[in-house]
Amino acid sequence: MGKSEGCVRLLLCSFLWLGKSDDLAMRKSPHPKSVLELLIEVALVGVGVFLGLLANQWHEDRQHRELADATLRYFREEIMVNKRAIERLRPYHTALSNEVAKFLKAEGPRTMQVFQSAAHFRGVEPVEFERTAWDLALATQSFSYLPPKLAYAISRVYTRQQAFQTLQNGLLQAVLAPTTFGTPDVTGLATSINMYLVDVNIKEPQLIALYDQLLPQIEAAIPKS
Repeated sequence: MGKSEGCVRLLLCSFLWLGKSDDLAMRKSPHPKSVLELLIEVALVGVGVFLGLLANQWHEDRQHRELADATLRYFREEIMVNKRAIERLRPYHTALSNEVAKFLKAEGPRTMQVFQSAAHFRGVEPVEFERTAWDLALATQSFSYLPPKLAYAISRVYTRQQAFQTLQNGLLQAVLAPTTFGTPDVTGLATSINMYLVDVNIKEPQLIALYDQLLPQIEAAIPKS
C-alpha cells in the first residue's frame, strides 16, 4: 500500500470514528453540536493525521539521505585506496613486462634462478582491491538512495575492477598448479606471465582513468559540511 493511499484510509477511519462519537454525544447532550463544529473537528483530525504522516515521511527521507551520504564517503575512501594500490604497482608491472620479454628472447639456461635474477622477479604482485564499501552498500540497499547515474557509474567501475580481479586470480591458479614446477625449464611460466602482464599493463591504466572520472562525481554528490 502506498503512503498516499494510507493517508486517505487513515483520514476515512478518523472521519468514521469521529462521526460515531459525535452521534453518541449528540444523543446524550442537551446541546448537540452544529454542522460547522463537526466540520471543524473533522478538519482538525485530518490535519493532525496529515502532519503526522508528513513528519514520518520527513524522518524517513532524512535517514535515507544520511545513509546515502555515508555510503558515498565510504566509496570515495575505498576507491582512493584502490587507486593508490594500482599506482604503487604500476612501475613494477611495467618493468617486469619488459624484463620477462628480454628473458624469453635471450639465449642460455632458463631455470628459475636465472629467471629471478634476469627479470628481477619477486612475484607477479597482484593488486589487492578493497570492496567493503561495495558489500556494505548491497547489504544496506543504500544504492537505491543514490542518484541513478552515479549509482550506475559506481557499479560500472566495480564491475571492471572485479573483471581485473578475476584475471589476477586466474593467473595465480595457473602459476600454483603442480605442473608449473615439474621441470627446471621455466619457459612456459615466463610465457604465461608475459601474456598476463600485457593485459595488466592495459587494464591498470584504464582502471585508474575510471577512478579519476568517478571520484569528482562522488565528491560533487557529497554535501559540504
